[in-house]
Amino acid sequence: MMPRPRAGIGLSRTLTLRLHLSQAQNVNVPSTAPLDAAVGVFNPIHPRALSHPPLPVRSPSPLLYNPRMEPAFVSPTALPRRPFCSPSKSTTNAACPRMAVASPRIDSNFWRLSDDEKRRAMTLPGQQSVNFHAHYAAFDNDDNSHYQLDDIVYRAKKGGLLEVEHDMEALAKYDPSQWRDLFDRRSGRTVWPYGSGVWSKKEWVLPSIPDEDVVSMFEGNSNLFWAERFGRELDMTDLWVKQCGNSHTGSFKDLGMTVLVSQVNHMIKKGADIKAVGCASTGDTSAALGAYCAAAGIPSIVFLPADKISTAQLVQPIANGSLVLSIDTDFDGCMKLIQQVVEEYPIYLANSMNSLRLEGQKTVSIEIAQQFDWNVPDWIVVPGGNLGNVYAFYKGFVMMRDLGLTSKLPRIAVAQAENANPLYLSYLENFESFEPVTAKQTYASAIQIGDPVSIHRAIRALRATDGVVEQASEEEIMDTAARADRTGMFNCPHTGVALAALEKLRRKQVISSDDRVVVVSTAHGLKFTESKVLYHEKKLPNCASRYANDVIRTPAKVGSVIDSIRAHLKF
Repeated sequence: MMPRPRAGIGLSRTLTLRLHLSQAQNVNVPSTAPLDAAVGVFNPIHPRALSHPPLPVRSPSPLLYNPRMEPAFVSPTALPRRPFCSPSKSTTNAACPRMAVASPRIDSNFWRLSDDEKRRAMTLPGQQSVNFHAHYAAFDNDDNSHYQLDDIVYRAKKGGLLEVEHDMEALAKYDPSQWRDLFDRRSGRTVWPYGSGVWSKKEWVLPSIPDEDVVSMFEGNSNLFWAERFGRELDMTDLWVKQCGNSHTGSFKDLGMTVLVSQVNHMIKKGADIKAVGCASTGDTSAALGAYCAAAGIPSIVFLPADKISTAQLVQPIANGSLVLSIDTDFDGCMKLIQQVVEEYPIYLANSMNSLRLEGQKTVSIEIAQQFDWNVPDWIVVPGGNLGNVYAFYKGFVMMRDLGLTSKLPRIAVAQAENANPLYLSYLENFESFEPVTAKQTYASAIQIGDPVSIHRAIRALRATDGVVEQASEEEIMDTAARADRTGMFNCPHTGVALAALEKLRRKQVISSDDRVVVVSTAHGLKFTESKVLYHEKKLPNCASRYANDVIRTPAKVGSVIDSIRAHLKF
């Protein structure tokens, strides 16, 4: 199998050469196509900057030509048509008419355009006449309650969770190629707010919110790391890590928080009685909430379990001006407290039981497909705690499939810490029952949750994708994270959970050596340096630290330095 070049290396030269070759071979590139200078095709750090084995040069379709993509041009009929439906409500719309108009073209003078002209170039043809719409609907199929997104509501009429349901008929009026082209065209640009990895998919997230109410830090667009060396250790040829921790506050929680705080900002401007936004957190959610509320000028309150999060996680909401409450309980206790508080005071709940956050998190799925030239990997491996991300990723893949952008769903593998494994225990019983557990302390503190809010959402996603659940011990978590660090990563413990689970699934032959697998790294390793330092100093309890790499203290003498180098390099 031909090895894939590393992501982002030499993309500019590669695409330049291929376009020159296509011209030399008299390939007729239509003059109406968006040009290189207009869409930033030669940007080697663009999130879609993945290099693959050379593809054959083919004559492009005038409607589908996009020089940002590799020159593999897809026919509009290449993808099978499927019913257009919500992930939870199955409704068909076979007769839905599509907007049979080419996407708006951008010429090489894009940078000269006025702001209004650039903004118009970031829209679909005739979009002003299409009423894209979303609302809350009950997650449970036996509850038909629904609400407007401006309503302050967290539960359905019968007490179950809500989810954001989109008008799929309106979205289906546009051809899949138009959506793909629009998302590609917007990605990474500075036209507010479409350069964000979340808001470049605005019509699929919060379609009705005015652009000026969006609170964004251009989150998303995180890189895919081809884990070539670590993959070889697992006898895998197509292993990737989606680096969601490369974000404003260092975790994937930014993706959901931009959506939730934007909606709150919009509601406050319309007169809603909201005095603050609050959340219970194991660390990353509070950091994201503090940052986005600070950017919007909205007070924030965070409930944290005392002495159970890292210093880096704790200091983030403090620095952003949040009211930080350190409470003598665990996350589940904090969650119960804040649910009681928001019932009595005008504080808006920001935890993932609020389905707005899942709308931002689902864009990870769309980005992954986009980075693989709109192909879906075989597996997604996700560390799971409160489990909202599991359903969010599933929902993103379902929307792409139902709107024809892709043709399949990936299988989902959820990885849990052995000390906080309620989903794993339910999986062993074929999900026939679920019992909360008392979560024990784990180095993967952000998933130290024994009673996950989104348990039933996650079970639905796993059943629909023929998914699996695996667990990892504390020693496996830290050893695997350290091993992977030695191949160029810098992992948080939660990514260590996912990588350890992946290794077990490989040994069990659940995942094949040639499967394309994407591990979702949910946070940056810099947020968890204390545990890394203790690991390499061999001071972690009940952990042998097999891959420890401690600092060598040596006298300031050449002979001593050379002796240390020789001992390390063994020459």
